[in-house]
Amino acid sequence: MDASAIAISALIGATGGVLGGLFGIGGGIVMIPLLTVAHGSNPHLYQCASLMTALVVAAGSLPRHIKARAIRWTFALRTMPFSLSTVGAGIAIGILLPDPLWLERIFAVFLLYVATAEAMHRWRPVPTTSAPSSAPERTGWGPASLVGSAMGTLSGLLGIGGGVVAVPLMRVLNRFDIRTTIATSALLVLPTVVVGTILKVTTLSSVHAPGGASISIIDALTLAGTLAPGAFVGASVGASLVHRVPMGKLALAFALLCALLSLRMMGIGA
Repeated sequence: MDASAIAISALIGATGGVLGGLFGIGGGIVMIPLLTVAHGSNPHLYQCASLMTALVVAAGSLPRHIKARAIRWTFALRTMPFSLSTVGAGIAIGILLPDPLWLERIFAVFLLYVATAEAMHRWRPVPTTSAPSSAPERTGWGPASLVGSAMGTLSGLLGIGGGVVAVPLMRVLNRFDIRTTIATSALLVLPTVVVGTILKVTTLSSVHAPGGASISIIDALTLAGTLAPGAFVGASVGASLVHRVPMGKLALAFALLCALLSLRMMGIGA
């Protein structure tokens, strides 16, 4: 990688880190499409590097959430077995797809779903502050199994931390306030991406870049190394903002970003 490519990747890592810390996600939902726009198509490489970088994002954001005592530990511990046991299924599905470009199209559709769901949620007359809801929280095994299974499968398939699906699900199924949701999701991302990274690395020999070139662990580590420093700092900043600023406008901005990235990955406006 030349100096300009390293600088661009570092900036992408910082962007993913800020949004990852801010919204309780691994940052891959932002980093993967931005890497595609900046460096061209190579979904399996970007997924592997994204999972590695998500470890750094989680490490940068979790201390802030722990200090704020915003994590629902019991629910998180119930959810982890389901997320960890389904990551492999998602990775296997991605390997079995006949063309790696399908992953980009799947990711683009998922980005559009996230943008639409988040925008619709924000425009409803539902409080987005940390004020307690009148309905009791749900932390049982039922919500844990649904959140964990969806999180793990999509994490493995798309190379993301999975928080982007866990956050909206927890808002609906668990009735957590937005800050509790983000903090708990950040915790869940950590073990999910650990397992996802290990499995993804061991399967790199089974996949190729769109042009047919092989992908090595050195390639993934090199890219992750350029993403990680900015991602760590950005995650700490983003996690701090969660407990300081209103979330409504920031969430709408995130929805707009997801929509624009989705259109770009679909080839619209390329």
